[in-house]
Parts: sequence; C-alpha cells; structure tokens
Amino acid sequence: MRHVSLTAAVLATALFLAVPTISAFARDSTELAPYTGNITRNIGTIDGRERTFVTYSPRDLKPNSPLLIMFHGGGGDGPTARIGTGGEFDALADRDGFVVVYPDGIARSWNTCRTAQQNVARRWQIDDSRFVEAIIAHEVAGHGIDPHRVFVTGHSNGAALTYRLALERPDLVAGIAAVSSNLPTADNMACKAQNVPTPVMVINGTADPVSYYNGGRRPGSPNGPALSTKATMEYFAKMNGQTGEPEVTRLPHMRNNDPTAVERTAWTAPDKPPVILYTVLGGGHVVPNRYYRYPQVVGRMTDDLDAPAVIWDFFSKLPPRQ
Repeated sequence: MRHVSLTAAVLATALFLAVPTISAFARDSTELAPYTGNITRNIGTIDGRERTFVTYSPRDLKPNSPLLIMFHGGGGDGPTARIGTGGEFDALADRDGFVVVYPDGIARSWNTCRTAQQNVARRWQIDDSRFVEAIIAHEVAGHGIDPHRVFVTGHSNGAALTYRLALERPDLVAGIAAVSSNLPTADNMACKAQNVPTPVMVINGTADPVSYYNGGRRPGSPNGPALSTKATMEYFAKMNGQTGEPEVTRLPHMRNNDPTAVERTAWTAPDKPPVILYTVLGGGHVVPNRYYRYPQVVGRMTDDLDAPAVIWDFFSKLPPRQ
C-alpha cells in the first residue's frame, strides 16, 4: 500500500501532510473478492483534526470515472467497512472502472442528522460533509474522477451519514444507498433538508436488533427515536415526486434452508429519481455479501441478496448529477 497526503488545494483552510502509517489491509486476514488495483492511504488535516481515508483505484482507470464512497458503521473504520463488504466494491471497480474510497470517522463515528446522538463526532460537531468535499476534491485531482458522478453508501451510522448528505448536501452526490438505518423522527431531526430530488436505495432487515425496521427507539440507545422503514421510504418518495404506488417483487430464493427472503419495492416514475427498498425478511444488522459473514449477534444474513452488487448496479444506471 502506498501512503500519500491530501493535496493542499483540497480546501483553502486545510493543511495536509504525509504521515507514515502501516498497511491497513492484509490479504490473508479474511476472505475478500479478488482485486488487481492499487490501494493508497491518505492522511490530512481539516479544521485542526487529522482525517484519513483509503482509496482503491483500478489499473488503467479512465478519466471522468465515477467515485463511490463507503462509510463504516459506528465503532468501525475504513478497513472494517472494506472487509464487511467482502472487498466486492473493489472487484466491481476493477470490472467497471470506478474509484472506491473508505473513509475513517472521528473516533470511529459520524455526525449525522440525529439530535439525540451522543457519539464523539456529534458531540464535537465534526463537519463530515466538509470531509466528503475534501475527499471528492482529492480524487478529482488524483484520479480525475467525475465530480458529477459521486455516489455514497454506508452501513448503520455510516448509512445515517448518507441520509445527511442527501438532505443537506445533495450538490455533492448523484445517489445514496443506506444499509441498516432509518431517518430520525421529526423531533430528533438535526438536519435542514434542501428537498432536492436525489436517487435513494435502502436495504433494511425486519429482524435488525440495532436499527428497528418498524422504527422507534432501541432500549438504552443514545441515538433517539427513528422513523419506520416504511415512513423513511415514503419521505424520499415524496421528496422525489414519486406519487404512484410502488412495484413490489420477491427476489428468487437461493437456498432451501435459508429462513430469510427479500422483497424489492420500487418507486420508478418516469423522469423522477428512483427510490428503491430491499426488505430482508428475517434479516439483521448486516451488509449481505458473498464473502464476509457477520457475527450471529447482529442477526441473520441472507443468500438472496448481494448488497454491493445491487448497490453498484443501482448507481451505475443513474445519470450524472446536474
């Protein structure tokens, strides 16, 4: 892995320096999808705080390729987000030609739209949207990505950050995909929505023990109450001008002894940004994928859905942000 600094041109008020670090990834630490590109660790300073992220870039990357940013869940970091998705985004990047970034949150946390949230990023009022701006600028300068084709996805606390970007900074993203998260209730909402139509995909499990599919507040949770998945999707459907009834389909069942199933609910009116929900019936607080298996304590995985594959398929078909 190469270690490089963010360019000083990213933000006029930021100072960026190269800092030696050890390799964040070991090929034999877990099973990952095969990849052939390059991994670089980027270290810089924003608002007086060190910020870091890892970039995966395929060989022979073409100019104006897309950028996909994957945000880790609470308590994680960029490397665990890569492992938790089985490295599939890297393999897809090799196949289709795009750049993947795995950022690290301050104290393994993100500042989202939840007023009641008590993690470090929220308490310190970290400007993670500004961090995303810096990442985009760095990848424009370093890999020539198309700033109008930036897509963000995340799990749990990272998924909540994608919601924040869709609501407050739709100018930065061409689409979002949230896994294991719902929007906060109105009395727990810290963000001021710009109400700009933005393509949205959500993947939630009905048996998620952390982020309840039907909303509410988990006992002991410091994050405050959340909307149900149904209400979250209806919010985005309304924001995107999707007024018709959605189409609901059941995905093929892959394994007889798998007790889960997956339903796809799609709002796809012509000339309106799509809103897509994958409901994992019996699914837990996981990112379903082919390579990494989550611990049983966070609930079941399904074999009927490969989340990185459907997320990238969704993003790849979206038009550039205007």
